[in-house]
Amino acid sequence: MKNPLLRTLYSAIPAKRWLFEPLRRSQIVPKSIYRHLFVNGSMRIKVDEKRHFFIQNNGHYIETLLYWGGIEKGWERESAAVWMALCRQAHHILDVGANTGIYSLLAHSVQAGADICAFEPVPGVLRQLEQNNALNGNPLRLFPMALGPEDGEATLYDNLDNHYEASLVADPHGKHRPQNEYKVAVRSIDSLLADGTLSGIDLMKVDVEKFEAQVLAGFKALAHYKPAVLIEILDDSIGRDIEHMIEGLGYHFFNIDEERGLQPVAHLSKSHSYNFLLAQDRHLPALKSALQR
Repeated sequence: MKNPLLRTLYSAIPAKRWLFEPLRRSQIVPKSIYRHLFVNGSMRIKVDEKRHFFIQNNGHYIETLLYWGGIEKGWERESAAVWMALCRQAHHILDVGANTGIYSLLAHSVQAGADICAFEPVPGVLRQLEQNNALNGNPLRLFPMALGPEDGEATLYDNLDNHYEASLVADPHGKHRPQNEYKVAVRSIDSLLADGTLSGIDLMKVDVEKFEAQVLAGFKALAHYKPAVLIEILDDSIGRDIEHMIEGLGYHFFNIDEERGLQPVAHLSKSHSYNFLLAQDRHLPALKSALQR
């Protein structure tokens, strides 16, 4: 619902949650409709018949899709399914560019005993991450910082109209919109491992708006840990840089098609679904169902 007037009128409708709940439970509303039916407040997100977590929705698109469809029918459903399968065998999980914590909380819902570290440097987004963590009993370790090639500071470019596209790369999507610029703390993964902040890495998600290669540049110990990596690739050159970094480490590449599941590929490049999985042989049994779709 992009029209400001329509959105204002829609926001004024009272008791939307009360009206929507029976419709949500019945699952009769198609996605083409419910994607426009934004809701606000604390809500329970269904993972499966036994698991769920809670998030605060401030009328945002991703949270609204999850409210109506749950994990199985919501936003990035195939990426979420792959993530859950890998989380079940992981003990040390990193969520780099955690945003409001959906992937981190999903990890906790299927692997409650794991050490889950969520990194988010954008103050406005971090506040909602902290709120979502509290709604679920604070199971996550939160880090208000960015990850990069070395310790220090960097300029974060924060879109005034969409904090979720903030990046350490200026105007990463070429939208030429007004941006705030401010300094944020940056640590490298190698440094966090060296000082004991992190005790290992089995699985990681990296979604940092075209700064993914720089995050991996600060993770030389990847050659030792060889975690599974769910990573967003928005540019062919970023894919080539990452391929070069992990060359010879035995990784398999998969495009995560949000309609068709995991698709083996020879190279990393921009795709319409954006997310890719880098996996070792030991990770493949957990992905069997996804690979058979």
